[in-house]
Amino acid sequence: MRSPHEPQIFSTVIKHSKIEGEFLREFSNNYVITKTSLMPDLSWENLRIPEILIHGMKIIGFPNLRKETYDNWISINKESSLLTPLIKNTQVTLISDEECEKVVNNPDYRWSVIYTLTRPGFSEDFSQALIQITAHCPAGPPQYGSLLYLESSGYRWEVKSSYGLYNQ
Repeated sequence: MRSPHEPQIFSTVIKHSKIEGEFLREFSNNYVITKTSLMPDLSWENLRIPEILIHGMKIIGFPNLRKETYDNWISINKESSLLTPLIKNTQVTLISDEECEKVVNNPDYRWSVIYTLTRPGFSEDFSQALIQITAHCPAGPPQYGSLLYLESSGYRWEVKSSYGLYNQ
């Protein structure tokens, strides 16, 4: 049942994150970031916070995130998966690990950004999803990681909230 929803999620995340024209690793990121410098624990309970102030910054959580969605996201990302059959957006360049090493070490691509995505976790009724995106630039910033919370309106997925994991 995941198959019709995953390409839609990836397309929505690619558009939302404005990564057109950049590189995307063809294997999902199985390194799920569950700790940040702002919060020591990104458990389901902590992600569901409606709002919190940390060091003067307002952090808005995912108050509607269901436990089943979080658990599905954690379990589906225990191993890497090939994303090529799931990414229908031709505006990103999918690259292998070997190609990624070449890009990282090639001065012509020093300001390119290489993204990774986890596979999305879904609620049982496929009305919500959770996914992680990371970015790496060989020359330095931008480097960040975010969790994105999405909801389905029945025919279309929409990013409802994002949670910054790190930004350097």
